[in-house]
Amino acid sequence: MDQARGSGPERPRRNVRTPSVGGQLGLTAAFLVGIGAACSGLTNNNDGIERIEIVGPANFFLEIGTPTQLKAVALNQAGDSVAADFRWRTPDTTVTLDSLQGIITARLAAGTARVQLGVFGKDTIATSFAGLTFTLTAHADTLILVSADSVDVPKDTTGTPIRIQLAGGVLRTGVTGRPVSFRVIDPAPADTPAVAFTSGRVKDSLSTDGTGVTSSTVRGVKGRPVPDRAVVEINAYRASGVPIPGSGRRVVIRFRHQ
Repeated sequence: MDQARGSGPERPRRNVRTPSVGGQLGLTAAFLVGIGAACSGLTNNNDGIERIEIVGPANFFLEIGTPTQLKAVALNQAGDSVAADFRWRTPDTTVTLDSLQGIITARLAAGTARVQLGVFGKDTIATSFAGLTFTLTAHADTLILVSADSVDVPKDTTGTPIRIQLAGGVLRTGVTGRPVSFRVIDPAPADTPAVAFTSGRVKDSLSTDGTGVTSSTVRGVKGRPVPDRAVVEINAYRASGVPIPGSGRRVVIRFRHQ
């Protein structure tokens, strides 16, 4: 990979690794952005930088009008932090972005925004626009449980869908394209669960549709001893990681084993 010396962040460089998401849905997370893992030249650059850790919304979304902080740390080959002069940049008018502070704010309730991080020093390098793209959404004011909070399930393996809506504004208009997390909290998660979502996991994440609604079906796992009762917790978060009002709702499922 060539290095642009004194060229500024408008010249994108390669993003070697795809950002990974960790932790609960909607919480801020660290994304390792490789800028030299596949090209030995950068690992020996004059600033000692091998990769950059960018901290931002784990699900790559921004709410209109809500400032969100992006942070970055430069790391050397040993994984230790290295002093660096960062500059943030976007070519898009869908957001405002403070080039020094990394505070980004969506101006629209739909669309996308690309962000690039430049590192200035003895060598000037920059991440790729493709590596950090945000989805813009409307403001969500509340999480609404559409289905019942207590359900009898006659047949274990059929289960029952849990439906929620994310809504915003005075008219409670549905908010599209936002992730919602569903988690089985009782019985306690195990390597071979007796109760799971149709995905086979005890944690599920689904995006809201055009009406702001999404659902996930929880059921007993075939071949496992299904308990008489299960509890699912539902959460949705802002880009900052703050829970949206209504989060933490719990649904009790009673299996009748018929």
